[in-house]
Amino acid sequence: MIKQFIQDVCWGYLDFLLIDTPPGTSDEHMAIMECLPKCSVILVTSPQAVAAADVLRQVSFCRTTGANVLGIIETLSGFVCPNCSDCGFAILVKEVVKSLQITAN
Repeated sequence: MIKQFIQDVCWGYLDFLLIDTPPGTSDEHMAIMECLPKCSVILVTSPQAVAAADVLRQVSFCRTTGANVLGIIETLSGFVCPNCSDCGFAILVKEVVKSLQITAN
């Protein structure tokens, strides 16, 4: 179904094609990588430990398939400014980034 969607639709010229997939490294991810072998990805996670573990598996999957990981975005969390106590959005998951640095070495 995914292959048909990607290959049979007349997309025209695209700067970006965003595909929202469920967590993990399932058949959907494999099908996308087969159709779009030179793609780049942005991984989205939440602050829970199980979500961070999913992202680590996804990074490993991306490395194996040759996909370029552009970044990791954490959703459903905030960042409290140490100067003004204003709450904004966190961009990177610190623990996942630390884990990625460990596994990259």
